[in-house]
Amino acid sequence: MNKISLFRYLIKSAEREGTNKLNKMLEPLNITANQSEVLIILAETEPLSLKELGDLLICERKSPSRLIQKLVDKELIYKSLSLEDNRKAVLHLTKEGRELIPQINQIEERFNCSISQALYDNESIDTLISTFLEYIKGTESEVKIEKRQNMK
Repeated sequence: MNKISLFRYLIKSAEREGTNKLNKMLEPLNITANQSEVLIILAETEPLSLKELGDLLICERKSPSRLIQKLVDKELIYKSLSLEDNRKAVLHLTKEGRELIPQINQIEERFNCSISQALYDNESIDTLISTFLEYIKGTESEVKIEKRQNMK
């Protein structure tokens, strides 16, 4: 296998393994990593339309309709009509969804610490970040990452 193929497969494997690990950590909350991403975004910027949410989600490329419906079914988010445009539905956290946010943040912090420990130092992390930012330059993913960085 050449270096570029190895690099490509390592990216894919690291994402898959990371998602599996985060899903296991979130299991006690009865949510997935993708669902936690929705809840975190809504906690920071609600209300959002489905399209606005989709423009911020890294975990979904297409419309997040099914993902949202599962969270509605779990009574963690709800839909209402926008105050600015009553033809547009917007998404909000429910009380139960809001109560999960501190627990999700704690789990994500533990998960992030495990990644940080695996990479040993900030220089390694900075190198990887710049490599991946260069790799996604000019893509929809780059736009989403920029929007997410500007949320905080």
